[in-house]
Amino acid sequence: MVVEIEYYKGDTLLYGANVSFAEFVEQIDTIEKLYDSVEDNFAALLCRVYHWNIVRGELKPQYVYDRDIKKCINLQ
Repeated sequence: MVVEIEYYKGDTLLYGANVSFAEFVEQIDTIEKLYDSVEDNFAALLCRVYHWNIVRGELKPQYVYDRDIKKCINLQ
């Protein structure tokens, strides 16, 4: 499964196991509470805790999280 994290520094595609949209939202909520805003380690922490991997290329994500507006979007 591919998900996208969008924010002002650029978009990041992540690849990992299939999760429901509700599970994805829960993961995002947990990481938002844990991450260090000074270090801005959101994507790295999401990968480490939930076993996502950063992937390069032109892949279509199933879910998107826009960090600027703090909203998850289901594209399925």
